[in-house]
This record gives sequence, C-alpha cells and structure tokens, in this order.
Amino acid sequence: MKIIRNLVTLAGLSLVVLALGATSARAQSLRSTNFTGTFTLPFEVQWGHTILPAGDYSLYYGRLFAGGPALVEVKGKKDRSPHVYVLPQGVNDVSTTKSALVCIREGGAGIVRVLEMPEINEAVTFKMPSGAQLMANQHNGKKNVEVAGGPMLIQRIPVTLTAK
Repeated sequence: MKIIRNLVTLAGLSLVVLALGATSARAQSLRSTNFTGTFTLPFEVQWGHTILPAGDYSLYYGRLFAGGPALVEVKGKKDRSPHVYVLPQGVNDVSTTKSALVCIREGGAGIVRVLEMPEINEAVTFKMPSGAQLMANQHNGKKNVEVAGGPMLIQRIPVTLTAK
C-alpha cells in the first residue's frame, strides 16, 4: 500500500514539475486563481524547499490547469526576489475570519505551516521541511521519551486580499 501511495505521489509531483517547466518557459502565472493576496514577511521563513527573506510578496492560490493539483504561487515584489510554487499537503475548511499565513517561529526564522483563506473557506497545510523537528526525543535506555524541544512561537502573518 505504501508503494502505491509513493508512486501516486511521484506521478502527481511529476505532473507538477512538468507543468511548472512549461509555465516558467512562458512566464505565466496560475491559470485558475481562487485567491489573490499580498503579505509582508517580518522575518525569514522556509516555505516548502525555499527560503524566503523578509520583505513584501504577492500570493496566488489556484491551479495551473483545470483539474490539476492546487498550488500556491509566491512572488517577491523586489527585483531578484524569489518566485516559487509550493504544493500544499492538504486542504481543509477554515475556522478563522481573517486571511493569514501561520508560521512556526524559532529565533529569527520561521516555517510556513498553513495558509488560511476564509474568503474561499479553505485552509491549506504545508509539509514540514525535512530535518525540522517540533519535539526532541530523549533516550532513557529502554525507550525513547518525547520531551518539549524548546519555546516556539506560532505567528500569524496577515494576508491582504487583492482583486483578481
């Protein structure tokens, strides 16, 4: 069962990579956009496999093609700023009233975990980067015991809805 799930994931990611290659060659954005907004990162964050420096960004949530996987496109507003596509891990209903990026922050950097979009009643979650841990393990000779790793801050970064 795990092999089938891995193959399906690999096939889905292959489609995304293929679509991204075609899209970047033509310098186009998402074809179908359900949500468009702007936000300002007050600190550096890791979002998927990309590090985004503090600064102003535009955000687009939608699909590259009809029936394709949901994607988040993030464009920096300065010259030479990152332009990335992030594949959400899951889509849920949202229970908040204000759009926001929910980040886990430790020290001067953060990790984007959720994009909440109450205007379209969706919240998308993102996978933790490999190597990131929320809990530390302590080995006591017979078994591993989970212990709190240290203080982490959950921070909401407002996302301002813009016209499509």
